[in-house]
Amino acid sequence: MNNILLFIKDFELGSKVSSACVDYDMNVEFCDENTNPDDFVNKSLLAIIDLDEDVFFSVGLVSELKRHEIKIIGSLKELKTKDLKKLKSAGCNLVLPKSSLVKNLPKLINELIL
Repeated sequence: MNNILLFIKDFELGSKVSSACVDYDMNVEFCDENTNPDDFVNKSLLAIIDLDEDVFFSVGLVSELKRHEIKIIGSLKELKTKDLKKLKSAGCNLVLPKSSLVKNLPKLINELIL
């Protein structure tokens, strides 16, 4: 029940995020556009989505994860009000700039799932 789903293709960002998650004894599962959220929902607490990747910038993906009561953190290089509203209404718990995601991840894990 300690899985964190990472929808991140960027190798450097994925490495930093997964390392921060492992530090909290969380299991990390890298996902791609072909991943079926139903395969992980019973054991997943949190999904971190790189919303700068076109294949992951999807209200459908966010709402599907939310439907399974998974907490969702999205990250974007540049936060735009229109995108924030759309993602929040789809179910993102937080949308952060990429620059603060890794730095604040330990605090976010504590607040959202511990």
